[in-house]
Amino acid sequence: MLTLRAMAQLSPDAAILVITLGVVLIYVELNRPGWIVSGAVGLLAVLFGVASLLRVELNAGAVVLVGSAVAVLAVGLRRRTTAMVAVAATVALVLGLGQLVAGPGAERVDPLAAAVGGVVIGAGTSILTRIARRARTNKGLD
Repeated sequence: MLTLRAMAQLSPDAAILVITLGVVLIYVELNRPGWIVSGAVGLLAVLFGVASLLRVELNAGAVVLVGSAVAVLAVGLRRRTTAMVAVAATVALVLGLGQLVAGPGAERVDPLAAAVGGVVIGAGTSILTRIARRARTNKGLD
């Protein structure tokens, strides 16, 4: 029987992909409010992925890099930024996710998993932000 403890013991690659899937489901909920299930499942996926990553030793520099990339993407939600800022945040996210797990003998994050997670979250956030800003402008809200 699959328990919550077993679910929280994913490999770092799987944890990053589960977090990415959770973020995408949360984006679906934000795009189509009221479905509730996609947002709830997305939040659970993100929480399980984070719990799985917390069981291994994390590289502090990579955590700061991922946090900085997320902060830059969040600034893009409130302020108009150039495309280069979004590209830089996406690259920082990919590099941070790739170096997230540290320690001798620790499982490493596969570069493909880091690239998929970083590009989906970084570029996806940037594209959805630009679409939302254009929609608000077209409605005369901004």
